[in-house]
Amino acid sequence: MAGGPVFSIGWQNGAFVPANRVTLPLLAPGVTYAASVFEGVRAYALDGGPGVALFRLGEHLDRLRRSCEVLGLDEIPDPAEMARTMVDLMARNGVTEDTYIRLQVYVDGDGEMTARGPTGVAMLARPRPQLTARLENGVRCQVSSWRRIGDNASPPRVKAAANYLNGRLAGLQARADGYDTALLLTEDGQVAEAPGACVLLVRDGMLVAPPVTAGILESLTRDTVLKQARDLGVTARVIERPVDRTELYAASEVLLVGTGMEVTPVVGIDRFAVGAGVRGPVTQALQTAFFSTVRGAAAAPDGWLTHIPQTKESGT
Repeated sequence: MAGGPVFSIGWQNGAFVPANRVTLPLLAPGVTYAASVFEGVRAYALDGGPGVALFRLGEHLDRLRRSCEVLGLDEIPDPAEMARTMVDLMARNGVTEDTYIRLQVYVDGDGEMTARGPTGVAMLARPRPQLTARLENGVRCQVSSWRRIGDNASPPRVKAAANYLNGRLAGLQARADGYDTALLLTEDGQVAEAPGACVLLVRDGMLVAPPVTAGILESLTRDTVLKQARDLGVTARVIERPVDRTELYAASEVLLVGTGMEVTPVVGIDRFAVGAGVRGPVTQALQTAFFSTVRGAAAAPDGWLTHIPQTKESGT
């Protein structure tokens, strides 16, 4: 949850509390056995005036509910209540800037590995400024020797804390070898995703996405970018299909999309330059469309932007 200091007010198990009091107990299965799921939601300062809006909050909470079901919780937080709580948290903190909100659901108490409750819920927010240099200059990736977890082992479409060990191992390897981040393949050798982001590529005038069956999180940012690409016609076609490793080297553009990465160009993979080794025109067009939408400068589909009432100056 990279960014600035956490805002001063947090929320846990039904109460707004000082942020430094939002903690997870050591013996809870949510900590001891990583029995927890989460959502990371972005809020963006709106162009052309004051105000902040959460992006695709309802769909984040729908995905959280599905994750909780797979986790096997007896009590699942109500999405409508979580939405009201998140809006209230933002308003109480007087947020006026780009922000990341973490909503964590975990097995509380001190039960065994298979405990189904009690359910704990916690929420914190912190500033998350736009990383302009990364969006312009891109990142360099390594195809990892670690393979992506599979649906029959630890389902990647569940946003579970335990799943992120896979990406951590790949990311550590990539950093040690001089890259910014990693790209993971499935056990069958097909392109899956990066740690915390989905992969898209441009080949022969088409925008290509590995399918949701390729060991990926069903990313809302991915869904947004693919919808916008189809609507804008930035490439001749937008298709979802299996992607081979060497297609990454043959692509004219590669980009990473996700809540944290937003829409980030990949300029090199395994010491090969991607295209001309700089951000390409399709990526730039998709960045423009994405940020125009999340900042309210372009019309967004119903429900994509949840506006936050401004009550006071923010505090961290």
